Amino acid sequence: MTLRRRLLGTALLGALLLSACGDGEPDDAGTDGAAGEEGPTEDELAQQQEAEERAAAEEALEARSAALAGPSEDHRDQASGIVAEMSLEERAGQVLMGEYSDADGSEAAELIEEHHLAGVIVMGHNVPRGEGGVDVDRLAAELETIRSAGGEDRAAAPMVSIDQEGGLVTRAGAPLTEWPAPMAYGAGSAEEEEPSEDESAPEADTSTVHHGHRQMAAELAETGFQISFAPNADVTVGASDPTIGSRSFSSDPGTAADLALSGIRGLAEGGLAGSVKHFPGHGSVSEDSHYTLPVQDQTVEELRGRDWVPFAEAADAGVPMVMMGHIEVPDLDPGVPSSLSEAAYEEVRRMGHEGVIVTDAMNMGAIAQSYGGDQAVVDALAAGADLLLMPASAPGAHAAIIDAVESGEVEEERLGEAAERVVALSLWQEDLAAGELDAGPDVELPEEIAPEGGTLWDQGPSSTAEQVAAEAVTLVEGECEAPLADDAVQVAGGTEQDRARFTAAAEAAGLQVGWGPLVTLLGGSTPSSGDIVVAVDRPEALADSQAETKLGLYGRSPESFAALVEVIQGAAAPGRLPVSVGEHDAGGSAC
Repeated sequence: MTLRRRLLGTALLGALLLSACGDGEPDDAGTDGAAGEEGPTEDELAQQQEAEERAAAEEALEARSAALAGPSEDHRDQASGIVAEMSLEERAGQVLMGEYSDADGSEAAELIEEHHLAGVIVMGHNVPRGEGGVDVDRLAAELETIRSAGGEDRAAAPMVSIDQEGGLVTRAGAPLTEWPAPMAYGAGSAEEEEPSEDESAPEADTSTVHHGHRQMAAELAETGFQISFAPNADVTVGASDPTIGSRSFSSDPGTAADLALSGIRGLAEGGLAGSVKHFPGHGSVSEDSHYTLPVQDQTVEELRGRDWVPFAEAADAGVPMVMMGHIEVPDLDPGVPSSLSEAAYEEVRRMGHEGVIVTDAMNMGAIAQSYGGDQAVVDALAAGADLLLMPASAPGAHAAIIDAVESGEVEEERLGEAAERVVALSLWQEDLAAGELDAGPDVELPEEIAPEGGTLWDQGPSSTAEQVAAEAVTLVEGECEAPLADDAVQVAGGTEQDRARFTAAAEAAGLQVGWGPLVTLLGGSTPSSGDIVVAVDRPEALADSQAETKLGLYGRSPESFAALVEVIQGAAAPGRLPVSVGEHDAGGSAC
């Protein structure tokens, strides 16, 4: 483990443990015992004890960081033995993660058994619902059906994955905890000053994002998931970024890097394998890869200085997965989407990533329109992908991989390497979730690093979601801590659910709804007007909105609207802009 990797891992974990190990400063008390006195003085003994305690704490932090970073050498060795016993058909399936059509898990189980798939992804249409939202009991039963596919014949059980970032990308909602958009964490940790390039520049507060992702993962793991394709390491450029927006933590590369790494550590702490995404960075391109192939016009040197910073930090610290997006980078590999580009995969490996590289969904427009379904899977595997997500046809992709290996188009060694990484990921996640490692669900903090008193470790998910929402609210324009409504408010804009949730929060706080100052909710990129204009998702539309008071909320959860109402009634808005909004720079606030 490199010194840099050790420092990254221990620094982030040390920060979230909330000063459990003291401030680390040497004692200023005297060490100059009387001349000729034998043996160490009391002060010297105290300093020695402190040094030993700090060494033990650092060792414990390193062990936890390594456990959360991904498969160990033992997992990789075990995976190598398992894959060596696999047939070509089994190896070809082990690099595929398919999809299925509805909430019935038996369809997914049949697909896995027939084609030896590594697993499936659960999308919104796969989530069973009842009157109160998600039918969690039925969902858990369907996931158990999927996990049992293949029975005892499989050395590594199928993995069930989900896209669960918080905010817009939430496949399984209430009664599971609803979380604000990732940008809420950036607003809650944004610095007032522009961050310095100096090594001593302050880092973002990562404790809340760690625990938010830990608690999100714990709920998902309890339901039966093994993977969440989160968090985003994309560095948004703001208004000209049509795709990522509030899914990004920040427009600042350093903040995005700190929060993304802490977020994926939190997912692991909760029992899930996460994936930083979407290399080579979707936050600074002007088109959406769901529909077409974006072109990244920056040079490789420019990308290394900005968009690739979070990926490099994550790779160097160690993460279980990196997701490869579908973006052309002409300066890296002209005319070739990154997901099919050997140069793009080599760049991720050059950064130090040893784990799985998973593609973004292979059925997205950027690939499906021009590169074919089955052939694109073969090309991505040959280029360096380890796990192919959502091929247009899992059976077709499976057959195409077998044919490509038999014809020599894909080297058998390349397929074996990819399968070994995927199996090692599965083995690691199973051990992590079972509490077999030095970190993970129900693994107690060692005495050397256990924080004293009540901390985020003791707080429930609803309380943490409430804290994230409250810390994020940002006053972009207007008077700080000014009561904006005395007895009543009106509400317009947003979705029907947005208005209903705002109304419930306002009435719970003693406000009537139907008259008084007009609160206009912005749900997207279209500006509007009112007495108070609130961006409930990305904040850029506030720039051209007409209002005396403009607020950024970064979330549509009940907790977010409750926090909004508190500010309307005169509470301070503690958040700072994680991205520029018109003439207002990132890091700014009217408070």
